[in-house]
Amino acid sequence: MNLFNISYFLIAVLLYFLMNPITGVLAPGFDVSQRGFLSWMILSLIPYFILQQQGNVLIALLNTYDSFFYPEIIALFSSVINILFIVFLSDSIGIFSLVVATTLNGLILVSVLSLMLRRRVKSFRLISKEKLTWSMPFVVFSLPMYLSTFCAQIYILVEKSMCTRFGEGAVSIFDYARQITNLPHIVFSSIVPIVMTPLLSKYFLNGDENAFSDELRRFMRLLLCFTVVIAVIMQTNADQISYLLFSERNSHFVNILGYLGCAIVFLVFVLVSGQALIARDRVIDYAVAVAVGNIISIGLCVGFVRYCRLESLALFYLLGQLISTIILCYRIRVERKWLFMRDVLYIVIFFAISVGAVYMLQTCLSDTILCSENKLYALFDLILCGVVAFFVLLCLLLLFGVEDRAVLFNVFFWKKKHKK
Repeated sequence: MNLFNISYFLIAVLLYFLMNPITGVLAPGFDVSQRGFLSWMILSLIPYFILQQQGNVLIALLNTYDSFFYPEIIALFSSVINILFIVFLSDSIGIFSLVVATTLNGLILVSVLSLMLRRRVKSFRLISKEKLTWSMPFVVFSLPMYLSTFCAQIYILVEKSMCTRFGEGAVSIFDYARQITNLPHIVFSSIVPIVMTPLLSKYFLNGDENAFSDELRRFMRLLLCFTVVIAVIMQTNADQISYLLFSERNSHFVNILGYLGCAIVFLVFVLVSGQALIARDRVIDYAVAVAVGNIISIGLCVGFVRYCRLESLALFYLLGQLISTIILCYRIRVERKWLFMRDVLYIVIFFAISVGAVYMLQTCLSDTILCSENKLYALFDLILCGVVAFFVLLCLLLLFGVEDRAVLFNVFFWKKKHKK
């Protein structure tokens, strides 16, 4: 905690003294007044940044003491309070409601989580007199992870910076599309390290390579199947999503969503295979793969932004994630690797077939129930296509997935026998 707190303080000091060059890099398309307002907002959100990071560390510490449910409930509760403050204060103080709401959200979260951790560890303090040298094993082990995370964050900054070159509203359009992409990734990135990584680490330490491979394949199939359903919706229902968000068809948003719909499949693959490498104590391989992909995306953004459209930034991100996926496919080590690669190939085939099936459905119904631009019809189209994509994917899994089909049959016959 002392190491983190000192890091937060140093970052805050650097932000304060280097604010002008930072805003110049972040928003080259902004004028002087816009950059001044951006500087003020960044400085105002520094307390939220510190509280948010402390909350993340406290949740991780509670997880190590097998406390998973209550920290997430508290985080959800504080997020609801955050939303309510923004809603009720926005009319009176405008965008400043964001600063007030996020700071209160962080205070509530850190205070309650600290009390919970004190009940389990009596000597815990947010700020203590312990020596920083005791944190060196953690720093050494996690240093490669910092490299990959740093490159990913730098790419996000470069992406937003390049968006400001495309005029007013470009950053918001890209952020809307990015938030849809983040839906499965944020959920899975909080579940996979807690559930999958310890399980795979146990198999690796016990030398049970077959169990390691089988468990990894199950997680990969399960998470990618859910991801593919969302990716299909992003590919086939971009017009409807655009109409729900903007009350019109925004061509930039539709194209961005299409590229990100493909990128999210690679993103989740990188997450799962990367955690498998961490479980095998091969953190460097994972860090290098993620860093290379993001560096390629950064290079493409900086080098070609003057000659491209806004949606090209999403294409550059897709290419970076594809490179990371290729590197991880080569570096990952599992028993019967051909089965692992076959699963990945099946998922890609399922994705293509699902997209085709949903497009056929939309073509057949475009002149009947899906012809209106009413938001209710757009929402109905979105739900209908999502259900169709899910059932097509389920049928294809039962057709090609021998192991999954066997598990379902065993469950069915066990229930039938149990009823008898």
